Amino acid sequence: MSDSNSPKKVQIMHRINRLKLKAGAELDDKRSGFIDPLAIHKAQKGIDDKEESYGDELNEVLMKLDSVWTDIQKMNDVKQIKKAQDQMFNFANNIKDLAETYNYGLMKYFGQSLRDFCKKFDNTKEPHHIIMQAHMDVMWVAFEKGIKDEGGPAAKELMLIVAKAIEKYS
Repeated sequence: MSDSNSPKKVQIMHRINRLKLKAGAELDDKRSGFIDPLAIHKAQKGIDDKEESYGDELNEVLMKLDSVWTDIQKMNDVKQIKKAQDQMFNFANNIKDLAETYNYGLMKYFGQSLRDFCKKFDNTKEPHHIIMQAHMDVMWVAFEKGIKDEGGPAAKELMLIVAKAIEKYS
């Protein structure tokens, strides 16, 4: 029988750090922030292997974005417009992320620009429709022409179209 006044022993149990194991470090490894270079290489290879499907993924997201944009132009209900605006924001952000992953600087630029404009978009203002349409048009051109970088003359011209639309109609 135990004495109620006697101290009880406390046992501390440490859980296995599964994240550390996934990163390629040993459980007793004390280095801060270490990730096994082989794990990084394997992850990068996984990303690189999916790059060939970038065009298909981007096309799918652009088509969804285009569909929501077409719908939004016909809407009158404020709640529906807000929901569609949020969808456009998410699709534009998805385009930005996809493009950034595979180093498509121009599409990243347009995706980010459109995403940021979605926050300001007011369906009652016709100039906002022009800015939105300009984004849609240049994104499709960049996609269909396979323009990857921001530096070429075609890319600069497309960027100028959006910049002028924003400047003139904001």
